[in-house]
Amino acid sequence: MIIYVTQQFENVATNNILVNGDVEFTLTSGFSRNPVVLPATILTQNDRYTMLNVDFNVDFKDQHKNGIYYYTISNSLTVFEKGYCKIVTEPGGQNGAITFDSGVETEERESIVYYRPNY
Repeated sequence: MIIYVTQQFENVATNNILVNGDVEFTLTSGFSRNPVVLPATILTQNDRYTMLNVDFNVDFKDQHKNGIYYYTISNSLTVFEKGYCKIVTEPGGQNGAITFDSGVETEERESIVYYRPNY
């Protein structure tokens, strides 16, 4: 499943028709293993599928959340579906990298080679 997060509320479809109650859509990164619990509401439910409206936070799309996540659709008592999904955000956000500066003025200085013999 691929989820394009371009706004706060996104629709997610599941083939499970037994989804009921206060639904939670949980994303767990394979890197950090920290679950992010997102509330969801049932939009449509019929004999084939259930359409959920997942409430991603307002700033979720601006964070660097692109990647593969383990997702769980559940309520407080029952887990309805588990699997992997790909999250794609626009514009992708910052990656959280911090530049390293050692504080030495000559850190970027490169040596100049005037003569190099070929043996």
